[in-house]
Amino acid sequence: MFTNIISFILRISLIVVLWAFVWRLIQPRTQLMRILRAAVLLLCLLGILFILRNTGH
Repeated sequence: MFTNIISFILRISLIVVLWAFVWRLIQPRTQLMRILRAAVLLLCLLGILFILRNTGH
């Protein structure tokens, strides 16, 4: 049970760090940049989901 809690905390931390990185990296000045940031966030989160599913967690 302890390993499940640690695994969960690490997965959530990975998502938060990646989200914060993309959020700071792309500063939207126009509506198109907001859409681009949303698309990049979506692709990154889908990539994390794919990686976590393939590693068995």
